Amino acid sequence: MDALEAHLQRQIEHSRSFFWHRTRWDAVAGELAGDDFTLTDVGAGIGLVGEFLETSHPHATYRFVEPLESLVAELEARFGAAANANGAGSYADSRYVTLLDVLEHIEDDSEFLADLSAKTAPGTILIMTVPALNGLWSSWDVALGHYRRYDKRMIRQLFAQLPFEVREISYLFPEMLPAAVARRRNRRVRQDAAAESETAEFPDLPRWLNELLYRIGSATRRARRLSPAGTSLLVVAERS
Repeated sequence: MDALEAHLQRQIEHSRSFFWHRTRWDAVAGELAGDDFTLTDVGAGIGLVGEFLETSHPHATYRFVEPLESLVAELEARFGAAANANGAGSYADSRYVTLLDVLEHIEDDSEFLADLSAKTAPGTILIMTVPALNGLWSSWDVALGHYRRYDKRMIRQLFAQLPFEVREISYLFPEMLPAAVARRRNRRVRQDAAAESETAEFPDLPRWLNELLYRIGSATRRARRLSPAGTSLLVVAERS
């Protein structure tokens, strides 16, 4: 987990405005209705969801679940101790549960989702993103401790035994496919993740390029139901 932890820590200073996070949040925000609700962010990382939520839905209540102790203190300092939902036996009061780029880090993803579903109430909306397409597997995945990348078939199989009605499975970031293919070809996958930790970072982009990629991502996000592939998958499901 060292490379992942370093990756998350770096985001505190460098990644709040990064186009990828903003585009991913826009996809999430498009599923949120109203303003007075509770959202539980499972695998919160540095709490970017909470920060975005404060801006877009200032009357919503944010709660986080984060296993990395080094990040919990920072999250509590930012959002308050009451926001800490680590160890909570139920998310029944949460209208929304987010699971953003978390499931790929879980060895038994099926059991993890079953445990999570048991904590939710009927009507809870699960919004999930995961890296897409195992054909794009690279040293980036190894460094970040991924067990797999997903496609639509894998998602359907995961949810087939869960008490969720899947509303949407769509690919995000189709415009990033050429870069992902190049990364796959140019980087030899190593077993030693620590040796690759320096590659497990989002690059520092010129502001103009960051904004251009955000605008492109905004356009492809809106047309995502038409996209046959992408580097991420968005899943929206309602607890039945």
